[in-house]
This record gives sequence, structure tokens and C-alpha cells, in this order.
Amino acid sequence: MTLMHARRARRLYQFLLGPAALFLIVVLFNWKLVLTNQYTWLENGDLANLILPWFQLQATQWHLGSFPLWDPNSWFGQPLFGQAQPGAAYPLNWLLFLAPLKRGWIEQGALHWYYVLIHYLAALTAYALSRDLGRSRRASILAGCVYALGGYVAATMAPQMLNGAVWTPLVFLFLFRAERGHRPWASALLSGFFLGFGWLAGHHQMNLFVSLAATGLWLWIILRTGKLDLNIAKLAAASLLIAGLTSAFQTLPMAEYGRASVRWTGLQDPQRFNEVVPYSVHVQYALNPAGLLGIFVPNLAHNSNPFIGCVAFSLALLGAILAWKTPQVRWLSAIALAGLLFALGPTSLLHGALYSLAPLVDKARVPAAGVLLFALGIAPLAAFGVDLLPRPESFPWSRRAGTILAIFGGALALTVLILHIAGAQNALGDERVLITALLALLAAALFAGWRASTLSPALGAWLALALVLLELATVMNYNLPSRAEPAQNHYLHYLAEHGDVAAFIGAHGVPGRIEYDDQDIPYNFGDWYGLEAVNAYAASVLDEVWSLDVFSPRARDFFGVRYALGKKPPRAGLTELFTSRSGVKVFENAAAYPRIWSVHRADSLPDMVQLRAAFRDPSIDLRQTVLLTGEPAPAIAACQNTRDDELDMPLYQPNELRITANLACRGMVILTDTWFPGWKAWVDGHPAPIHKAYGSVRGVIVESGAHVIEMRYRPASVFLGLVLSVLAAVITLAACMISRTR
Repeated sequence: MTLMHARRARRLYQFLLGPAALFLIVVLFNWKLVLTNQYTWLENGDLANLILPWFQLQATQWHLGSFPLWDPNSWFGQPLFGQAQPGAAYPLNWLLFLAPLKRGWIEQGALHWYYVLIHYLAALTAYALSRDLGRSRRASILAGCVYALGGYVAATMAPQMLNGAVWTPLVFLFLFRAERGHRPWASALLSGFFLGFGWLAGHHQMNLFVSLAATGLWLWIILRTGKLDLNIAKLAAASLLIAGLTSAFQTLPMAEYGRASVRWTGLQDPQRFNEVVPYSVHVQYALNPAGLLGIFVPNLAHNSNPFIGCVAFSLALLGAILAWKTPQVRWLSAIALAGLLFALGPTSLLHGALYSLAPLVDKARVPAAGVLLFALGIAPLAAFGVDLLPRPESFPWSRRAGTILAIFGGALALTVLILHIAGAQNALGDERVLITALLALLAAALFAGWRASTLSPALGAWLALALVLLELATVMNYNLPSRAEPAQNHYLHYLAEHGDVAAFIGAHGVPGRIEYDDQDIPYNFGDWYGLEAVNAYAASVLDEVWSLDVFSPRARDFFGVRYALGKKPPRAGLTELFTSRSGVKVFENAAAYPRIWSVHRADSLPDMVQLRAAFRDPSIDLRQTVLLTGEPAPAIAACQNTRDDELDMPLYQPNELRITANLACRGMVILTDTWFPGWKAWVDGHPAPIHKAYGSVRGVIVESGAHVIEMRYRPASVFLGLVLSVLAAVITLAACMISRTR
């Protein structure tokens, strides 16, 4: 028994050795973030202005015991799940939201560890893929580092994109297993599960590219013999079905919201879902052909960074050559090449063809993000190179590669020297290019040491890893801003400057929405402080809201925009109430409608065009008449004196609210929050319909007398999506258990 325990302990030690080494490497690689307090990855426009306020909103709700579904603090209310990018459906984000808060705020240290753990998970999944392909532990560690510390994963800061990339290696790990007959059904379902799980992270872009790659590979495997392989076709269908079910928790709400919203895509005006994103937008966000040099040379890429360094690329290229007879090597090579060609956008036929033919590719407007697939293919190929290069049969290729690397390194160093002597600008980036030259020469020496047997395969592999890490360190986290350099800190400081403004509005006692000058307050003020704001730094807004000229004085009054924040008033007629330490002032609009009111007259108009025209008509008193379309005008009574109506809103939370109403006669209570599917109403505990008042907000019919109106957000798309995602997990788990038993 003791011997058995010793064997188990040894197996566990060997199993954990690779993951433990990767954890140590990733933590040390991110020393600036977790071993000092001098740097941060959060000093970025989208992160500071958009992502952090979203995270703060959700963390606050989690700590209040509420699952956040609705964001009431921007554009009169938006569904969190529908917008997708807040990452509300991603289970690993929930751990961040549950982390202890510091005086009510997410701690920066927690956010730094969150970032590090994302990269560790990416390294771990790439390591697992390489191990499953038969690579040694040391080679697989190198592959994990290449994937997680280089290329797309290293260059991307947005967590809603990064979190999806984490699971991509597992999609192909289990796809390869299914193809080679290793528990085929369980493997196919696991491949689909991780493909769908990536969609939960929040962004459609890279998940769409990975889905296309997985679908394309399944099709190739099905048809590779020239005849339809029905067994593989069944596995592929099951895998993609499970992917769809797993993603439903996010994709169903996203589809619901997408059809009802407009989105900024790079054009002057936002676009609807049924409008094709013009190809000219994709051209702007493609990888420039000169950016291909960015694979080897730091600081040359544009829109997305493919940098993995000359050492890792050389190992991957040699790995592909030396193991070409292995089908998975050919497939990984094809995926890497396809990802790179796709990223080139207009200079690549592949991208244009997929843009024209594949569903939703036009919505993924950044073709440069295709470098994710390039990194996915390159990382395990580099592991093949590390394992195969020390073998004698590989020496001819090693010698050729060493010669090329030596020439490349020497020529690069000489070019930089000549440019320096001539006083000319270095067109190859900055001084880091000399590190590239040095490491190319060292890689050539490493290959020579393997050939001469002066280096053992194991020692050579560890030296190769060291060279790869030295090269990757010239890009990842290299340009993190230092807190000691004010000129490098452009965004985060704003988040700490307006607490006195928020405190004043909260203490003022008169409820109302806020608008703010985004030049003075560039971040999402409403989400950050938990106050209802109109404008927000966001990618989309509901079409029915946007079409009401939300920035016109009439719309501002209608939606109850009582406060304007800025260093100067946005228009005449506002009263200055407060000046903050930062110079931002609070102005009050006394003409703003209350957040709730009652009407006793209804007009039904034929369509939204006429409703919008009536909404703009100054002769129509919107406080007295509710405008509807698509339904007959409800029967409500015309009271002699509507001033007798008494309304109050004692409870207002993101997912639910309560209104007390005491009306003189039957009328409609108006709440100027966005109407959206999923909101349910009860009057005195009995279900009541919510009318789409004025084409965009909520109205509930109430009889005369005292009543209590309750509204709760219970979106069917989210709950159905959750059921489908859980069902997919149960099916996949059951298949794994059955296959293991058999």
C-alpha cells in the first residue's frame, strides 16, 4: 500500500509540475502588476471609461445579494446580458465580482490578479493541447508561454475578448481527440462545450473566428477522403449543437438586444443589426502587410499584434516541417496561416470571401483579431520544434535554420547600427529590435549546440524557453504606464475626481437623471457611482430610444434629465448649484419631468414615424397625453384635476422597482425607463401589461384609488439561455462519465 501511495504521489507530482511551472512563469512575467504597486494594466481608454464602470456596477449588485441583469444607469436603462460585453454571463467574472470590496470599490489588486489569472488559464489550456499532442512537458510549457504571453493574448487588454481566447486550445484539443477516436462522443461534446463557453465571455468577435475555424476543420475531416464520412459528420453536428446550447446563456439575450438596438461600427451614424457593416470599416481595422514583420520585430504591428518573436516562430516553422506527416500538425499549420491571412483584411482574398459568404463576419469589424488563430497554431508547433530538433535526423533542417537566423540577426544589427551612425530614424521600430537581433544569434547558437551534442535535449529545451521568454518580454507589459510618470496616466485619474459631485447629487434630495460633458467626465459616470445617467461611453443603444432625438431639449425634459455636469452649462436656462474640486459644476434643469407621472388621455398613432413626429410637436403636452402605436388607445378616464394624483417610487433597484399610486380616476402611470422585453408588472399583486408608452418607455394602467405597482426584470432570453447552457453541461458531463465507464 505504501508503494502504491508513493506511485500516486509521484504521478500527482508529475501531473502538477507543468501547471506549477507555468504559474510561476506567468506571475514573474507580470511582476510589474502583482509584485509592485507602480504599474497597472487598466490605464486604457476602453478599460477605464467602459469596462471598469461595468465591473463596478456588477460587483456592487453581487455584494448586495442581487444578480445583475439590468443597467439602469445609462441610456435610460440597458440589459446587461444583451450588451454582452459587460461579461455578466461569464462564471469566472463572478469570482471577481465576489472578491472583497474596499470601501465599496473593486480593489485594483484584485483586478491585477484577475488579469494574471486570465493569462495563466490561457497558458494552461495551450499546455494541455501540446501535452495531448504527445509533446514533452518542457516543450508544452514553452507552448503555453508562447500562446499566453505573446501574440493576441498578450496584446489584448479587453477582458471580454481575452476570456474567450482562454478556452480556444481546448476546443481543438478535444476536436483532435474525437477525430482520432479517443472517446469520440465525449470528446466531440467537450470540444463544442468549450467553444460555447468562450462565447459566455462577452465579445462576439474572436469567438466567431474560432467558431469558423472549428467548423471549417470539421468539414475538412468529414470530406477529406472525397466521400462523406457519416460518423464524423454526426460527431461534428453534436459538437456544434452543444456549442450553440452552451453559448445560449449569452447569445440568446445578445440576439434579442442586437435586433432592437443600433451600434457604432466606425461610421458617423450607428447601424442597425440588419444593416451590413461596410467593408471600408474592416479595411480600417485590418493588419497592415508591413505588420507581418511584427511577428519578429517589436512595435511594428497595427490594430492587433502578432508578435511571438523570431525564436518561437523558428521553432514552430521547424516543428511543422519535421512533423508534417502528423495530421494535427498540418491542421494547426493551416489554422495559423488562415488566421494570418484573414487578419490582413483587404490584402487577403480569404477575408473578403468570408466577409461576403459567412454569417455575421461583417459584424466582426476587426479582421486583425484573426491573429488569435495564428497564435493558436504556432504555439503547439513550437513544442514540436523543441522536441524534434535535437534528433539527428533533424540536423539538416537545424543547420539551415541556424544559418538563416545568424544572417537575419547579423543583418538586423548591422542595419540598426548604420541607421544610428547616419542619424536616420529607425524604421524597424525602437531599440528593442536589437534584442531581436541578439536572440536570433543566440537561437542559432542553440541549434548548433544541439547538433554538436554539447547541449542535452532537456537543457536545450529550457534554454529555448528562456530565449522565448526574453523575447516575449520585449512586448507584453513592456509599455505598462508607471504611476510615477503623470504623462503616462491619461484615464484612471478621472475615476477619483468626481466623488464630491456624486455625493452632492445624492444629498440634494430631488430625483432626476444626469447628463454630463464627456470631455470633462470621459468615463461612464452613472455606472461608476450608481446614478442614473443619460449618455454613456458604450457600443450600442436601443433603436427606439436613439430615434427620439435624445439630446434635444424636449427629450431631455421628457426623460427627466434634471442635472447637467460640466465646466460650463450645455445650454441656457439652467441653474448652477455646485462647483466641485475638479472644476466640474452641477447645473439644474427645473423644467425636467418627474421620473414618474400619470396621464388620463391616450392617442394611438399608425406607426413609429408618426409617433416620433408627434413626440417632437411642441403643441402636444406629453405630460397630459400618452402616445402609443401598434395597439388601440386604452380606455382611461379624463379627470377634472390630475393634480390630485399622488405618485411615489419608494424602491428603485436595477432589477426591480415599486411605485405607489393614488389616482383620482383611471389612468396610466408613466415611468421613463426603457421598455424592453423581460420587464413584468404587477398591480396590487396581480399581473398587469406594460404598455410601450411614447414608443420607448413603460406605462401601466391603474384604476382610481391607492395601488402598488411593482416591476421586475425577468428576461425569458436569459433564463431560457441559462437552462440550455446547463443542459449542455449536463449532457457533456454525462457523456464523459459514460465513456469513462465503458
